[in-house]
This record gives sequence, C-alpha cells and structure tokens, in this order.
Amino acid sequence: MVIYRHFIDCKWPGGQMDIWNNTKVSICGCGWLGYPLADHLVQLGAQVWGSRQTVAAAEALSAIGVTGIPLCLPNDVVSPSQSVRDFFATDVLVVNVPPGRQLGSVDAWQQNVSQLLDVAQQCGTQRVIFISTTAVYGNAKGTVYEDTPLQPETASGQAHADMEQLVLQMWGDNAVVLRLSGLIGPGRHPVRFLSGRKAIPHGGDPVNLIHQADCIAAIKRIITLGQQGWGGHILHLAAHDHPSRSAYYCAMANQAGLPLPDFAPDSTAEIQQRDAKVIDAGRTCELLGLTLLNPHLMSLPPEI
Repeated sequence: MVIYRHFIDCKWPGGQMDIWNNTKVSICGCGWLGYPLADHLVQLGAQVWGSRQTVAAAEALSAIGVTGIPLCLPNDVVSPSQSVRDFFATDVLVVNVPPGRQLGSVDAWQQNVSQLLDVAQQCGTQRVIFISTTAVYGNAKGTVYEDTPLQPETASGQAHADMEQLVLQMWGDNAVVLRLSGLIGPGRHPVRFLSGRKAIPHGGDPVNLIHQADCIAAIKRIITLGQQGWGGHILHLAAHDHPSRSAYYCAMANQAGLPLPDFAPDSTAEIQQRDAKVIDAGRTCELLGLTLLNPHLMSLPPEI
C-alpha cells in the first residue's frame, strides 16, 4: 500500500481523446455526487454506466447518455443478473455507496459492499476508486495528512476503514481510496441544519469541507493518471482554508438569509486543548496535479 507517491510512468496510450473514448467507467451510486460525475465523464467521451436503486431512476440516467442499471443491495449482488455482470465488467469502478437508511445498519452496509466487491472482482473490474470519508481519522489532533494513523470513533468510520483495506487487498496497485471531507455544493450545506440552533459546542474548531466540483475534478484526474497501476494510493480532499465553525457558519447563514446559529463560547485554552483536526490535502493535490476550483470556503456562498 502506497500512501503518497507520484504517478510516474503511468501513461495512457494515444492522446487525450483516446483516454476517454476507450474507457468504460461504472459508477456504483449515481446520487448527489455520482450523477454529476457521470454527466461530466459522458461529456468527455467516456462510456459510462451507472447504478440507481430503482428501475425508474436507472432508466432516467439515459437522459444524460449513461447506461443505467437498477442495483439494490444486497439482492442484486447475491444473484447478479447479466446486466449487473456487464456493469461490473469495466475498466474503472467508482464505488460511491455511503451508509444510509436504505441499507439498514452499518454492519449490513459493510456486508453489502463486501459482496459488491466480490462480484466486481469475479466480473473482471480492472480498477477501483473507493469513495471513503475523513471520518476514518476520528478526532485526530492537529494537521492530518494522508498517512496519519486512523482512529475511527464511530461505527461508520470503522466500517469505512475496514472497506478501504479490503479494496486495497483485492485490487492492490489497481485501487485508489479517496477520503472526502464534509461535502458542500448544489442543494447541500451544513448551515441548513445549524441555522437557528442555540449553544452549539466547539465553535472554535476548524471546518473541513470540500465542494462537489472539486470531488469530480479529483476523480477525473485519478482516472486519467494511469492504467498501468495506481500504486494503491490513499488520498483525501478538503478545501485549503479552515475557518472556525462559528465564523464560517455565521457567515454562511448571513449570506443565505437564514437565522444565525448560536455557538457556545470557547476559551482559547479549550480550543488549544482540543487541537481539532485540520485535513491538509496539499499532497493529494500535488500528486494529482489538481488545482482546487473552490479552495477558499469563506468566499463560496452556500448553494441552498
């Protein structure tokens, strides 16, 4: 497993056009992140397959040029149909299936994703991008890098850590783990849930967020940077600046015209003692040759 190493000598044959015209990408989970990712890759010329949980939602993917299949875990991987097998017979599989109510408990999610990976390997998936979360770091203190030891403190964080290791064991150099910080973008922003609340703790802690557009740009770069082995990289994403929770969410609520959240007072000593984590994505951006589209959170109005 390689945490951080440049993609040296990982070249695609032919020119940039060939990269996408000769590439099949299957996106498992075409929801808030997967759908615009699929749309973007289609526009680049890739052959894109996508999964949704219902037949109607899967068929709707054809509107953006995506071959959609219904994929409901666990049934559709326990007894995979031919269309499911065709979905997993792919150059690149993006596994973007976060735990949710539709999957039941975190234990069930972990078992379902494990079965999904087994079927993918049986069907010939060549390379895997596993979308994970920075929750695997738990309440790590100070600056967090890609090789910072994991200390998940929630069931979901532990399950993601376990699935990361499984993906790397199964695909080795042909796998990449991409850990995402809190997601923001169209229709999604934490300020919606904090607005108007009182005495919110830890207002002095830094925020770790990343915009949808930067997630898509990073996944695109991962795909284009080599078909001869990704090196089992572990990457993570967060915007470059990390304002305090109180300063950031009050500013965002003000811009959105929402009631301001109220944060409990934080003493300097309390902030220093917590030394809350700051996700530093500089190495990942350097590795991918990626310039974030939205590096500065305070200048980015909430899209709600």
